[in-house]
Amino acid sequence: MNGQKIWSGILAGVKSQISSSMFRTWFGGSYVVDFTRGEDKNVLVVGLRNSFIKEQVESRFLPIITREASRNGVRKVEIVFKVCVVPKKVESLRREPLFTGVAPTYLGARRLSEHLNPGHTLANFVVGPSNNLAYLACQSAVGELGKTYNPLFIYGPTGVGKTHLLQAVGNEVLDKYLDGRVLYASAEKFTNDYLESLRNKTMPAFRNKYRNVDLLLVDDVQFLAGKESTQDEFFYTFNELSLSGRQIVLAADRHPTELARTQERLGSRFLAGMTVDIALPDLELRIAILRAKCREHGMILDDEVISYIAQVCQSNARELEGILVQVLATVKLSGGKTSLETVRGVVEKQRVIERPPVTPGKIIEAVCRNFKVSSGELCGPKRKARLVRARQVLMYLLRQELNLPLGAVGTLVGGRDHSTVLYSIGKVEREVLVDQNRRDQVMRVKMAI
Repeated sequence: MNGQKIWSGILAGVKSQISSSMFRTWFGGSYVVDFTRGEDKNVLVVGLRNSFIKEQVESRFLPIITREASRNGVRKVEIVFKVCVVPKKVESLRREPLFTGVAPTYLGARRLSEHLNPGHTLANFVVGPSNNLAYLACQSAVGELGKTYNPLFIYGPTGVGKTHLLQAVGNEVLDKYLDGRVLYASAEKFTNDYLESLRNKTMPAFRNKYRNVDLLLVDDVQFLAGKESTQDEFFYTFNELSLSGRQIVLAADRHPTELARTQERLGSRFLAGMTVDIALPDLELRIAILRAKCREHGMILDDEVISYIAQVCQSNARELEGILVQVLATVKLSGGKTSLETVRGVVEKQRVIERPPVTPGKIIEAVCRNFKVSSGELCGPKRKARLVRARQVLMYLLRQELNLPLGAVGTLVGGRDHSTVLYSIGKVEREVLVDQNRRDQVMRVKMAI
């Protein structure tokens, strides 16, 4: 059996276990570089397009590849991955007829952007009630680029999939439109590029980079707060793209109306299209995410273990995936066998490492950052609506996170009396139960502690 037949048989098995889009992303364009036979073992060298894909294939799919090799009867074969340029297929092309009825592979190869992670696609985004609207809006934006929802503004707390969706839109556009020009950047990157263009007197190059695209994806828009000159430049960039019918997709950690120190004209542009939120995942979605990630890693966990992890990790998908990686590593080291008690120990240890002890000062600091107020205002006598709301959240978190007596909570918040503290905590508790936006707001503060 030659090397190409071995690799083709392995790919056929891998393809049956993962989605077609994932298969194209990680294995599209792979080929056999060399196959060496030895007395003790054979070595199969497989070429991949870049180092990122090589790293992902080795870390995520090697167990599946090894299993498929054994299933195909291939023994004592070491598979080595190598980053290589696409080979010249001169001889094979000469033997092929002029018209075969099959699209050439180089036309079907996936186009990549240096700032987009090819693993972020709409196909592998796990959809549930908390993110379904954002997912559908992204699908529509790709289908009718610059026409249906422009701009598309996605907001929600950290770690719920905003960046995944932004990059998925970029990857889908590169797949769908042969000449599509896509640029993904964070607001911080936009700011740094703008300041560098001023310093080096390269403003035309900067504007050409951000305005000569069909799709502009900007993450963490809240970073623009307070940067007047950068906001001016972003406004003009936004206007030029929008007026010429090119698509803009933005993401932030809060609704456009809650973006502090942002120009009114810029905020109104954000609201001119479709605004959708992504909430924290519920239990069913957390379970679905864990199962999907297990499939990606080529691992299987008992339903009991998955349910335990989903119930314990109630914050965001990023923390969920981080803990799952620790659990899967433990499973591998134990030879694929593990118990719920072992997993419980791993999860509890990871959560202790990730979260240092909470203090009243850290809670006050997190509330101040989230509501854009000073500690003096927070604990002072003023009763503006935003200050009242911030104080109520502060009292709620001091009670919930530290279990402080009502009197101690009141003392920390400027000497508020017992009845005020009790009313504030009860009000926030009721809002968190029925209002998704309030629940997300409180969770953002908790995650910032």
